[in-house]
Amino acid sequence: MAGLSTVLVMLFVAWAGVALETRRVLDAKTASLLSVWLGYVARTHTFYDSLEAITETDCGGAHLRQLNTLIYNDRQIINVWFFPDGGTKTSCSTSFGRLPVPHDFGPPLNAKLFTDGREAWYRVPFEAVDTVDRVTIIKKGRYGLTFAPTGGLKEAGSEQFFASSPNTPFSALYHFNGDDGLLEKYRENWGPVFGDTYGLACGPGDPRLCYLTMIPIEQVFRQTLPLLGLFGLFSVFAAFLVYQRVNRAVLEGRSARGRVRRAIAKGGAGFEPYYQPILTLDGMTCAGCEVLARFQDSCGKLMPDEFIGLIQDQNLTWEFTEIIISRALDDLRPVLASRPGFKVSVNFFQADLDDTQIQALVQSPVFTAANEAGISLCCEILETGIGKGTSIAKSLAYLRGIGCQIAIDDFGTGYSNLAQIYALKPDLLKIDKMFIEDLSTSADSARSAFLHAILDIADAHDLKVCAEGVETIEQLSSLKEQKVEFAQGFYFAKPMPLGDFARYLEEQAQKQELPEDGKIIKLSPAAS
Repeated sequence: MAGLSTVLVMLFVAWAGVALETRRVLDAKTASLLSVWLGYVARTHTFYDSLEAITETDCGGAHLRQLNTLIYNDRQIINVWFFPDGGTKTSCSTSFGRLPVPHDFGPPLNAKLFTDGREAWYRVPFEAVDTVDRVTIIKKGRYGLTFAPTGGLKEAGSEQFFASSPNTPFSALYHFNGDDGLLEKYRENWGPVFGDTYGLACGPGDPRLCYLTMIPIEQVFRQTLPLLGLFGLFSVFAAFLVYQRVNRAVLEGRSARGRVRRAIAKGGAGFEPYYQPILTLDGMTCAGCEVLARFQDSCGKLMPDEFIGLIQDQNLTWEFTEIIISRALDDLRPVLASRPGFKVSVNFFQADLDDTQIQALVQSPVFTAANEAGISLCCEILETGIGKGTSIAKSLAYLRGIGCQIAIDDFGTGYSNLAQIYALKPDLLKIDKMFIEDLSTSADSARSAFLHAILDIADAHDLKVCAEGVETIEQLSSLKEQKVEFAQGFYFAKPMPLGDFARYLEEQAQKQELPEDGKIIKLSPAAS
C-alpha cells in the first residue's frame, strides 16, 4: 500500500508538472499571437496621414501607384482600400485595382475599440473577387488597411478572439471569432491540473483586445500517456529513479544556460576570442581578421550555435559583445602595433544596434579603447537580421562617425531588398559561403550567376566585397579573376587562438603573393 501510494503521488506530481508547463507554453504562444494583432492596430495609427496626403483620389493608375509605393517596403500591410466618401463603400484597392462596382462592407464593428475615428471590419464577406472570401479592415477617413493574416494556434483545440473591459474581464463586450462560449468555460475551469488548459492574453486600453485559447485535458493526457504509463509500471524505487532521471535531464538542459549567464556575469570567464584572417586577393596579404568567440569552462565546451542562442534568450547580447571586443583589443594591441589600418571585424547583434539602444553604444568604453589602440573596428550585421534598415540607422551613423566600418554578413541568405541594404550605407558585403562552394564545380550554376549579380551591384555602388568560406584553389582563382577584393576561409586558415594568430601574421607577412604551386603559408590552428 505504501508503494502504491508513492507511485500515485509520483504520478500526480508528474501530471501537475506537465499540466503547468503546458499552460506556461500556451500562455506564451497566445500572448505572441495577440502581440501581432496589437502591432497591426498600432501600425495603422501612424500610416493614415501619409495616405491622406495623396492628392490623387480617382482610383486611377497614378492613384494606385502612389498607394503601392507607400506599402512597397512594408511587410505587414498587404492591401490599402479607398473609400471615396469616407463611408462604407470602397471603389478600389492596391491588391484588386478598381472594382467594377463599388463594394459596400456594411456597418463596421460596434466594439468601440478606437477613440481616434478608426473603424474596423473583422472577417466580413467580400464577394467582388472570386479568390477572396472574407477580409479584415481597419479604416480611418477615406483609407482602410488590411494586414498579413496571423492564423491561429495549431495546438489549440478551441479559441476565442474578443473585446473586453478590464472592469469585467470575464465578459465579452464584442465577439470577433471562435467559440463564443469559451470565456464562460474558462471562468468555471478548475485549472490545468484538474481541467482543460487555457491561455489568455489581453492588450491595453478599455475596451481591449483579448485572445483566449484552450487545449482539452484529454489531449494533454494523450500526449503524456507514455510517460505516465512508465511511472505506473515500476515500483516505488523504479518510479523514484525515473523521476530523478527526468529531473536531472531538466537540470542538465538548464545548465548550459546557467553556465553562459554566470560566465558573462563574471566578465566573460570561459569565453576566448579566436581570429580568422581576412586576405586581400590582389596581393594575398592579411588585411584584417574576424573575431569569433569560443567557450569552455570546467563542465566542458559549448559550441557557438549552442551559446549564441542562450545569450540572445537572456538579453545579454551587448554585455557579451563588449566582453569579446574588449578581450580582442587586449589581445591584438601588441600584435597590431606595427600594422596601421588593420581591420578587426566583430559580429554585432541587430537588437543592440536598434536606435532605441544607441545610448549603450555611445557610453561603451570599447570604442574609445579601440581608437586609442589604433585598431579599426568593422561592425558586421547579418543580412537575415536587418529587418527594416531604418531601425538601426542612427546607431550605424554613430559607429561610422567614430571610424567604424559597416559590413553586411552572409549576404545573399536573407530576404532584405536592395533599398534596405543601401539605407545602411555599408562599406563591405560579405558573400555567404554557399555561393562560393559552386565555384569549384561549375561556373554556370545558379549560385555562381547570383555571385556575378552581387559583384555587379557592389561595383555599381562602390562597395567592397569579401568572399567567405574559401576552401579550394579553384575557388580562389575564380574570385581573383572576378576581382573580388577580400576573402577568408579554411583554405587560408581556420579560426585560431591569439598565439597561433600572432605566428600566422609573422609568417604570412613574408609572403606578398602566391608561389608557383598556388599555395601560401598556412598554420594549423590549435584543436577546437
